Amino acid sequence: MPIFIFLAKRLCSLLLMLVMLSTLVFFFSRAIPGDPAAMYVGGEAKPQQIAQARRELGLDKALPIQYLRYMQKLLHGDLGVSLRTHRPVFRDLLLKLPMSMELVLLAMMLSMVLGVALGGLAAFKAGTWIDLTITWISSAAVSLPIFFLALLLQLVFFSWLKWLPLQGRINVFLDFTHPIRHVTGFSLVDTLITGNYPAFFSVARHIILPVLALTFYPLGQIVRLTRSSLLEVMTQEYILAARASGISEGVLFFRYGLRNALSPVLTVIGLSVALTLLATFYVEIIFNWPGIGYYAITAILSLDYPVLMGVTLIIGTVYVTANTAMDIVRRLVDPRIK
Repeated sequence: MPIFIFLAKRLCSLLLMLVMLSTLVFFFSRAIPGDPAAMYVGGEAKPQQIAQARRELGLDKALPIQYLRYMQKLLHGDLGVSLRTHRPVFRDLLLKLPMSMELVLLAMMLSMVLGVALGGLAAFKAGTWIDLTITWISSAAVSLPIFFLALLLQLVFFSWLKWLPLQGRINVFLDFTHPIRHVTGFSLVDTLITGNYPAFFSVARHIILPVLALTFYPLGQIVRLTRSSLLEVMTQEYILAARASGISEGVLFFRYGLRNALSPVLTVIGLSVALTLLATFYVEIIFNWPGIGYYAITAILSLDYPVLMGVTLIIGTVYVTANTAMDIVRRLVDPRIK
């Protein structure tokens, strides 16, 4: 299949999944108990105020009309207004999402590099103490609950060693003397490009623990799958023929075997992106990191359904987009995939 046809099919599939996801999010949100109009007005709301709020929010229309209006607004990037803050949800998500994605991207980059390297090393040293040690560490990384790991990291690196700060995004005093100017939403990038070096080093110290907490689970998954996939590839006939021709084991493993072993690993990486984004809910609460997870927890406690819809839609979009991107990368890495 030509690559452009493959890309067109994957993009059409992506659009279809996003439409289905948007539809499910809309109808499930309407099943949430409570009156959104009363929540929008606030406590001690009068019937006239509630009725006016229903008209402003479009809740006085029939459900099919509400759905059509919702999809029309969605095409223009309008996710509604928060019932709690009365601010546009899309604008809040633009501020919160980059802070969470900064954690996710750093954690995924670290887990991919270390996971493939350690998984390849474990396969190369299969049966030795190195393999057993890496396998044990990867199993522990997958088994540990992320909230327990986050608290453990705080205990070790803040309480005992006093190397790293407990929580927050930046030192409280620097937040006043050297505030972060919003450019991209990524704290490290914004402080670096604006020359705000005191804030950059403070953010770098604060971000280490939450990134480590998010890294362990995908790291364990990638290590285990890389090892098993690479060991399976090394039993293929073309590898045996190459070994018989005198090619060294290191070249066989890390040049010929690893590329063909990466296909299932890329699938796991695509799944791990969304799971890691969901894991930020725990991490952001524990480390007081002002991202989408902290924003969503606040919305859950206040039953702010437009925010819940927006967060669910964003996470679902990240999930299907990451999987589509990984499918495309798998096709480029391994042309045998149809």
